[in-house]
Amino acid sequence: MTDEKEIRDAIEREKHPARRHTRSELRSLENDLRKIYEFGDEKELMQFLRGIGLKDESPRFAEVVNVFRSLRRGKR
Repeated sequence: MTDEKEIRDAIEREKHPARRHTRSELRSLENDLRKIYEFGDEKELMQFLRGIGLKDESPRFAEVVNVFRSLRRGKR
């Protein structure tokens, strides 16, 4: 049953890409970002951003990467 719901949700996301994420999807994205920040690198962040649909030429893409760089500099 869960697999069917996941498949339906995935199809719905494809039909309506501007659809907002569910709370569980947002939690999952937050966890992924937290792991990338703690253990990953800039390249991994960029792959993640592309995976969620941000394009390299998007201003938001550049903004997120710049924030990541700033946070990483302060972490050292």
